[in-house]
Amino acid sequence: MQPELEFECRICGEPHRGLPAWHFQAPIQALAIPRHERARRVELTEDDRVIDEREFYLKGLLELPLRGPADQFVWGIWLSVSAESYARFADLFANVSRGVGEQFFGWVCTEIPGYPNTQLLKATLHVREYPVRPRVELEPTDHPLAIDQRDGLAPLRAIEMAERLLHPPVA
Repeated sequence: MQPELEFECRICGEPHRGLPAWHFQAPIQALAIPRHERARRVELTEDDRVIDEREFYLKGLLELPLRGPADQFVWGIWLSVSAESYARFADLFANVSRGVGEQFFGWVCTEIPGYPNTQLLKATLHVREYPVRPRVELEPTDHPLAIDQRDGLAPLRAIEMAERLLHPPVA
């Protein structure tokens, strides 16, 4: 197995080993709710959100393997799921002896930078052993994000994405 990716950042000049995992705070639908209404309308934890007691979201890890180095680019993203899936997942999530194998259909509700519109891509959320967050598998399509998940991300592209995330432009 090859070692994890190492690179010298072109922005800060520092060496980096491995890639950051990037997590989004909430699904885009929750962020669209005016701030002054969020406390009343949105129930939240680090792993799930419920909006107006009728929209259900779960967080999972979208893992993009790298071509070459034994590393991956990880996005913590949100999926919209049915009420039934949400209830079943809630039963499983806190169970320390939960097994793997259960899965849930969902729609991506995170806009992932560096890709064309990622809203509402079809995906499957795969339950993993406690306490690991579930894995997100995109439906195999010709969307660049689905291709990167299926075929692997070029290391140079991963480095460029990491640099932009670690050092966002100042407004």
